[in-house]
Amino acid sequence: MQLTEAASKEAVIVENLWFKYSREYVLKGISFTFNKRILVIVGPNGSGKTTLLKCMGGLLKPTRGKIIILGKDLWSVDEKERLELRRQIIYVHEKPFLFRGTVYRNIEYPLKIRGISAGERERRVLSVAESLGIKHLLERKSRELSAGETRLVALARAIVVEPKYLLLDEPLANLDSKKESLVLNLLKEISSKTKIIIASHRKRIFSIAEKTFILENGELRELEVSSIEGNIL
Repeated sequence: MQLTEAASKEAVIVENLWFKYSREYVLKGISFTFNKRILVIVGPNGSGKTTLLKCMGGLLKPTRGKIIILGKDLWSVDEKERLELRRQIIYVHEKPFLFRGTVYRNIEYPLKIRGISAGERERRVLSVAESLGIKHLLERKSRELSAGETRLVALARAIVVEPKYLLLDEPLANLDSKKESLVLNLLKEISSKTKIIIASHRKRIFSIAEKTFILENGELRELEVSSIEGNIL
């Protein structure tokens, strides 16, 4: 199906994407167009899911191929324009890193460097912290957090900037059932404005997916959610 010009600019378009570490290709001619709200990519460990997200987030340069974001090829534009595009694409690592200082300062930081006013920064931080059930952690030091709490803070720090695209690597890892529900509900809520691409193998994540792909042996194919359990779980 052909996309309208407006839809094409909002879509994520990946064309013939290849990537290799040393001599081994981990991504082999991947192509897809994503213009829905939430895409989930599944696959075994080492299948290239993280590599694909990092290429799309501008953190790894593909060996060849195109990644078109907001109508522009991420790796063909100059460095300045690529930086502007990357401000619209937030990647949250499977093992996220937090800065020294309080949880509040960690979540606030990307707003501060974007020149958001102090009042608006506070409003956004409190809102996302409330949604993720971490408001009680705001004055705690980042080094005092558990792995699950660290993940929630990193997710809050990404969501608070209201990006066009959010790339999440195993966002439910280290979370209990209650926190998983909070994350899933918030992702569904923000997906009306933010396109979300998730790499995961957790069953619960598929409940919010509008499209699902499986990545195996460097190749990507669309997967019916009803067949997921028999394929990878």
